[in-house]
Amino acid sequence: MKFKLFLIFCISIVLSSATCVAQLYTGMSGLIKNPSAEMNNSGDAIIAGYYLDKHFTPGETTDRYGFYHDGLKYNTFDFSIALTPFTWLEIGYTFTLMKSLAEETNKPQFNHKDRYFSIKVNPLKEGRYYPAIAVGSNDFIGSPGKIHNDGGSGAGYFCNYYIVATKHFIPHGHSFGVDLGYRYVPVSYGKKWQGVIAGATWRPKWIPSLRVIGEWTGNEVNIGADILLWKHLFIQAALIDCRYFSGGIAYNVNLF
Repeated sequence: MKFKLFLIFCISIVLSSATCVAQLYTGMSGLIKNPSAEMNNSGDAIIAGYYLDKHFTPGETTDRYGFYHDGLKYNTFDFSIALTPFTWLEIGYTFTLMKSLAEETNKPQFNHKDRYFSIKVNPLKEGRYYPAIAVGSNDFIGSPGKIHNDGGSGAGYFCNYYIVATKHFIPHGHSFGVDLGYRYVPVSYGKKWQGVIAGATWRPKWIPSLRVIGEWTGNEVNIGADILLWKHLFIQAALIDCRYFSGGIAYNVNLF
C-alpha cells in the first residue's frame, strides 16, 4: 500500500512538472543536435553535463585536428551553462574535454578542453497561423583558425550559424512540433552538418514534461527523448544516427 502511494506521488509530480526545451549538449533550447525556435522561460538558468559519442563530435579520422587520437576518434564529455535573460535571448558557454598525451604516463588523457559561447535570438514568436523564428550561432567568438585552412584566429570545432522556424499543433491535447531550418558551417570538419535541417517533437498529453524527438541534422537522423522531473532535473537520451548513444543531465532553475 505504501509503495502504491509512493508510486502515485511520483507520477503526479512528473505529470505536473513544467516543460523544458534544452538542446542539452549546449544547455541552450533546441532538440538533440539541431536548434529550434523554441525558447526557455525568461530567467531560466541551466547547468548541464553531456556524454558525446564520437559520431556526435566534428572531425574525421583523416583530419589532423579534432576529437581523435592516433587516427581514431574518441567519445568525450562536455559541460555547459546557459541563461535566458529575456524571452527573446539565450546565451550559453560550453567546454568539451579533449585528449592529448600525458607526459608522466605517455597515455592519452582528458587534459585539454575546447571552449565556446552560444547565442540565440528569437525575433518572432509563434502565432496561431505562423511559426516562431530564431537565428543563432555556436562557437561564434574567434573564427576558425588559419591552421585549419579556413582563416581566422580560433579552432572553431563547433562553429555554425543557423536560422530555424518552429510551429506547434495540438490535436486532442497532444503537442506536436515541427522544425525547419538551415545551418551554415564554416569549418571543413563540420561541413557534413551544413544544409537544410529538420525535426519533429511529440509531447503526450498524459506526460507533458516528456518529449520524444526525431531530427535530420543534414547528415544523419537522430532520435531521442527527454523529460523534466520535479521542475528542476532534466534528462535527455539520444541515439545518433539511430545507433550511437549520447545523453546527459542538467539542473534547471529560474532566477527571477
